[in-house]
Amino acid sequence: MAATETAVPVRATGRESTPGTGRVLSIDAFRGFTMICMIAEGFGLLHFLKNPIIGPIAAQFEHVDWNMSIPVDLHFWDLIQPFFMFIVGTVMPISFARRWAAGERWSRSLLHVLTRSALLILFGLIARSIQANRPVVDLINVLAQIAFTYLVAFLLLRKSWKVQGAVALGLLALHWAIYQFASAPGVQGPWVKDANIGWYIDRLILHKNWSGSYATINCLSSAANTIFGVMAGELLIGALPVSRKMRILALAGVLGIASGLALSAFIPLNKKIWTASFALYSTGMTLLALLLFYWIFDVKEKRKWAMLFIVVGANSIFIYLFHEILHRWLNQTALVFTGWTVDLWGPGGKALTTLAVIAFQIWVCFWLYRRKIFFKL
Repeated sequence: MAATETAVPVRATGRESTPGTGRVLSIDAFRGFTMICMIAEGFGLLHFLKNPIIGPIAAQFEHVDWNMSIPVDLHFWDLIQPFFMFIVGTVMPISFARRWAAGERWSRSLLHVLTRSALLILFGLIARSIQANRPVVDLINVLAQIAFTYLVAFLLLRKSWKVQGAVALGLLALHWAIYQFASAPGVQGPWVKDANIGWYIDRLILHKNWSGSYATINCLSSAANTIFGVMAGELLIGALPVSRKMRILALAGVLGIASGLALSAFIPLNKKIWTASFALYSTGMTLLALLLFYWIFDVKEKRKWAMLFIVVGANSIFIYLFHEILHRWLNQTALVFTGWTVDLWGPGGKALTTLAVIAFQIWVCFWLYRRKIFFKL
């Protein structure tokens, strides 16, 4: 990764946006918000899981183990990775529009994408190996999954929204068909925990399975989230009036949620194997979240409110790796100074330690931002 300078976010201009290559403030803010959630580890609330009052709120920062129920049981934490996968796609029309406006050929852009995808896989492997204290081959980590979805989304960048949508839905249909119809030794059903086709494929090819019952072929269905992100990004930098953009985001968000819930009667809404119903539902939730950010930061122009998010989002890959590699050491170091609060307040002291680590990571982002240091792949 190299330190480079980046453009200053462009301010929204009145009631209409014009097509171009400027940044959209809400996209940068949403990315930063997502990154803060990813590094926050529940903002210290997880230490209160047994508390009868705070516990239900704290549980929202844990993944649902294996959702097969109706009504659907999902937590806020189940949406953070979909937010990240989606925002990767949302940024792409802006970043590649700049490159192409500067005269870069498509083949050169493809080489950039392939290189970046390879680096994402490499850095994901490094982070997971450090966590495990030994070399590991891990393709289910967020960066490795993004490497695939980023490449697929790039190949669709110059296609119409109809083609993009059709490919996204086609990938969801393919993912469903693999689970629904493929059979193999040990596979007990399409949605059986640790006995489905995704579990079998990982065992067959990688000779291992992932903790948490995740499957590597999640990248097929999660690619739909990134493609939908591309479509949203193209919408936001397009020439439509702001009011129409907001209506489209709202309608698409509601339709995504409704279709995901309706489909969950046949395909469980399961994050661990990223089922088609989960992809649609999470996309709908993401679109509504993006709509909220768009209204606050681009329509109402609350630029000062966005500053914290922009600072963290400006170095999104860096802070993700910084957290993944160093968060255990950071927690241990923080306890040197906050251990007395743990002895005194128990869970409250542990929560204070977590908040101190979060604050330090955000401070690192501010330090880099003030010096115009931005790590890019």
